[in-house]
Amino acid sequence: MRTLSRGALAVVLSITGLAAPMAASAALSRAQLEDLEHHLWQVRTDYHMYSVMDGNDTYRVALTEAAQQAAEALDELRAASESDAERALVADLTDQWQRMAADQALPAPGDAEAEAAPGDPRRLDDLPAEMPAGIDDFEGAADGDHDDVHGLISELQRLTSSYVAIIAANDDEGQAEQDRGAFEQAVPAFSDRLKRVQAAHRGDGNLNRTLEQAALKWGFIRSSMLKFGDDAVPFLVYRYTSQMTGSLQQAVDLATSEVAKPTIGPPE
Repeated sequence: MRTLSRGALAVVLSITGLAAPMAASAALSRAQLEDLEHHLWQVRTDYHMYSVMDGNDTYRVALTEAAQQAAEALDELRAASESDAERALVADLTDQWQRMAADQALPAPGDAEAEAAPGDPRRLDDLPAEMPAGIDDFEGAADGDHDDVHGLISELQRLTSSYVAIIAANDDEGQAEQDRGAFEQAVPAFSDRLKRVQAAHRGDGNLNRTLEQAALKWGFIRSSMLKFGDDAVPFLVYRYTSQMTGSLQQAVDLATSEVAKPTIGPPE
């Protein structure tokens, strides 16, 4: 497994917590929480892909970008939090994020072969997996019409991160075997969830078409997500799930903006 060393991610990780306070304009929404969760799972995915793909610089860059997006999502939560419960949630998430920043373990650009520096690179695996627990337990978020799609996106990214993590843990067969048991149950559960979301948005134009395309891609890679040995295909799974999450996010953003668009009546 490729050993990561301390580098440029420290700046990105430390962005959250340094941003200037913003005036709160609305309570936290479930969509905002799911967005942060999606980016946290992306951090974990790219961390393991960097290892699985032997330190390919593409995944170092992707990991830095995922951390930037997660930091921005966390800042949005801070700006939107109003109640004591919301502020407590954001404070806890920020504290966990800053713990990860303190021990980040990425190489600087062009420094993939550098010696490992003090710190615990496992935080890039452990903390992105721990933080969603607090998000999922929070019950005070405002509901929206597309929360099920946001949840589908974060769940797909969670599955991808779990798949790549299992492959990366090939030097710990006992842990990998235990993780595989839970993962193999989660794959058909996601299929069922995808069908429910499709049914709920059957008449939603572009979003419906995007969900149909996602279902086709999922059907293509579902069996691949159960391959862990010499026939494992992490690059294929990573590429297709990235396409699915990206297109779903764009479709739900468009649907949300259409809903928010004011209706202009005929001239008087």
